[in-house]
Amino acid sequence: MARELWAQQLGVDVGIRKILDGAELKVAAGEMVVVTGPSGSGKTTLLLVMAGLQQPDRGQVLLDGEPLASSEDLRRRIGVVLQNHGLVSVLTAAENVAIALQARGTARAEVTRRTADILGALGLSDHADRLVRDLSGGQRQRVGVARALVGAPEVLLADEPTSELDVERRALVLNLLRAHAELGNIVIVASHDQIVAEAANRTLGLVDGRPASA
Repeated sequence: MARELWAQQLGVDVGIRKILDGAELKVAAGEMVVVTGPSGSGKTTLLLVMAGLQQPDRGQVLLDGEPLASSEDLRRRIGVVLQNHGLVSVLTAAENVAIALQARGTARAEVTRRTADILGALGLSDHADRLVRDLSGGQRQRVGVARALVGAPEVLLADEPTSELDVERRALVLNLLRAHAELGNIVIVASHDQIVAEAANRTLGLVDGRPASA
């Protein structure tokens, strides 16, 4: 079980623009932290770097004291919900979720059971066999959350996981994210939604790539 994820003085540049500039965040097991800030503040970039999907120009990310960039095994302990969902449009909802387990060599019966369970928990049982391209934006968003959660990652990073959801389904997703943290996992969510922020143990505000209090 992961004990701590620590982003240390992260800097990311695009040309002369500093997307992140000294961003710092340490999250312990059992915590759900929400990163807030206006569009363009660096929330998405911070999550991508903390997931090991983008390398910073400065600083580093440590998982349990080890540099994330140095180990593919460390990165496999992290689940990610992308803002654009990152789903395969020509596969069904269930197939998209099952991929995460099949890649780990999970037995077929276990893949089927766990896929059905997580889709049911997100209110998607009736849509399991529909192609992703035929789903609404909110449904695709929940499939993305299901795919990230089904593997029970020690660290879960979610980028705007409720932005396309109504009140009822937003609560459903938030309850699952909170429950995942309460199991002793690390959960970090980027969101502009105040209700999401209120569900967190604490928040980090970003402005122009820097902590709001800096």
